[in-house]
Amino acid sequence: MAQFTSLKKPPLSKEVEDKLREAINTGVYKPSDKLPAERELVDQFQVSRVTVRDALRNLRNLGLINVKRGVNAGAYVSEPSPQPITQSIQNLIQMKKVNFAHLIELRLYIEPDVARTAALFRTSEDVDALTDLLDRADKALNISRKKARLINVGFHFEVAKITRNALIIFLCESITQVHSAMIIKMTHTKLDKKEIAKLISDHRSILEAIVEKKPEEAFLRTRNHLIETYYSYTKILPDIVDEFTDRRIRRFAAF
Repeated sequence: MAQFTSLKKPPLSKEVEDKLREAINTGVYKPSDKLPAERELVDQFQVSRVTVRDALRNLRNLGLINVKRGVNAGAYVSEPSPQPITQSIQNLIQMKKVNFAHLIELRLYIEPDVARTAALFRTSEDVDALTDLLDRADKALNISRKKARLINVGFHFEVAKITRNALIIFLCESITQVHSAMIIKMTHTKLDKKEIAKLISDHRSILEAIVEKKPEEAFLRTRNHLIETYYSYTKILPDIVDEFTDRRIRRFAAF
């Protein structure tokens, strides 16, 4: 006869988490709203304080709430954030599953098309925001090379905002955060002022195509910029090269 395994209900903390997540997703609790206190949740769900705390911890790990201490202590609904995506990519890096070459390859699949879309749909406000970012990067270069690079690397994320697509924006922001944290830390003493100015100048060239509403030019300039950036960093840090990914990236240069 067939043998059946016992049916197990999910932990109570998972049920509490699901109910709270449903309340957040359906707008019962909106960003910046405070959730009921632990004691209230214990009474409402008729579960232990430990169960409620486990549920709140899981929601915090998912980026749905943040927990404050002090005078206004409590759990508050967070604004939608790319942090869970960022953390997942960082975990892959720490586990040696993802490296710099993988990040560049992913950017090559996404960012040239994003720039092409930006050139088609950008507004004057979008152009002003991008121009301001690059102006700030130029000014920062006279004070701190690291600060200039941190500002400048946000250019691609700002271009992604023009799509008004939350998935594209969050993914590009996560990649930008991880890329800047990784590569700037590894090369903070290896790029001189002239080389950083070149990176900013490349972004101005992409911006020019976006301003002039030349989608194919924006696509090509973004792709070439990413490939050149990859070549530059692999010369400085040859150990970051991944043989198979490197082969695929070099094929982009042939198109």
